[in-house]
Amino acid sequence: MIENTENKEFITTDSHAKQLKKIVFPFVEAGLGHIMPMRAVADAFEAKYGNKCEVLRTNFFQHEDNAKLKYVEDVLIKEVYKHNKSKIHYFYQSILMGLLGQKAIKGLYSLWWKRGYKPSMERIQSLDADLIFHTHFATLFYANESKAQGKLKAKNIMYCPDPKIGNQWDKRAEFVAISSKLGENRAKKQRGFRKYGTRFATVPFLIRAQVAEYTKTRKEYKEQLGIDPNKFTILLADGAYGVGKLKQTVYELLKSKIPLTIIPVCGKNEALYKEFLTLTPPPHITLKPYGFTDQMLLLASSCDLFIGKAGASNLAEPTYFGAPSIVTFTATAIEKWICAHYTDVLKCAVKITNIKKAVDLAISFAENPDLMLPYIEATKPARCYDGPEQLADILWEELNQ
Repeated sequence: MIENTENKEFITTDSHAKQLKKIVFPFVEAGLGHIMPMRAVADAFEAKYGNKCEVLRTNFFQHEDNAKLKYVEDVLIKEVYKHNKSKIHYFYQSILMGLLGQKAIKGLYSLWWKRGYKPSMERIQSLDADLIFHTHFATLFYANESKAQGKLKAKNIMYCPDPKIGNQWDKRAEFVAISSKLGENRAKKQRGFRKYGTRFATVPFLIRAQVAEYTKTRKEYKEQLGIDPNKFTILLADGAYGVGKLKQTVYELLKSKIPLTIIPVCGKNEALYKEFLTLTPPPHITLKPYGFTDQMLLLASSCDLFIGKAGASNLAEPTYFGAPSIVTFTATAIEKWICAHYTDVLKCAVKITNIKKAVDLAISFAENPDLMLPYIEATKPARCYDGPEQLADILWEELNQ
């Protein structure tokens, strides 16, 4: 899923190489909402400062095929599945962490996931970094815990890809970046952050800078995909693991009597992808399913409407390209916050959890696209892509302080 980031370490051979400061970008395979912002910032940082310091991207839990390290990542992936299947699972975890704070977080990693605790601590310490940038709470915990034990010198900076910071995040980071001013103000009031004197910054959502390369029209990108440029195109996704209401929504859309192009992205749900490939849609509907794909920006630039889960990147990319969204599923309180940002703050999306009603609205948009105009207009404030570069500048400044 992630490229072989271990091979991207910047190596110098000049006489002052040992004096170069080192920054590390640890990737965690547990949902695209954590991976895409990390990749965006790492790309921006390397482009601007990669020749001035040592840069390491690493698939943190996949290092040297260490089974105990991989155990932690496998558990995190399972947790994503559980949160999508049962809101109660996340609710109790969040309540426990909210009540017990740092004790609950430490207990989770050191006792409940004990098998991976020591190797993860050793791994974060072995990076020998001056600064570590985190978009996942797991690496942040191991780094903060190592630093508290006097075994890590690195400054820890985190970016929360959600509009509010959940209870699963360790509060000991020196610096926190977040994409919502409301989220920043809320975090500043939390006892944990106040205790450790955390500094904050609000930056635009970390959408990939590559969006700037997409300068053609929506019709041209439809042609590039090999689909009818005049058909109303609906992009659907329920996160990296394709769980949620994706299957139900696609089957409901296939009942439509009007011409449509339906593009469901199944992520790592291989079984669902194969099932969609076996379907024969009616002649007036084009069904173009994808499994896990690196073409999400192309798909987002081609769609007239997005339907699916309230994931951070799920909504950000279609919104950037001016497509309204219908949110059908929120697995956690965090995703409810993300959804509210688009429905209540930006007002470029609507939330409808009843699939038949969601599809009815989508069909009404297809029949009368003028109904979408207020939502399209509302996407304009979100059409910025300099968040990664802004955060890269912050990292460089922090690295050299």
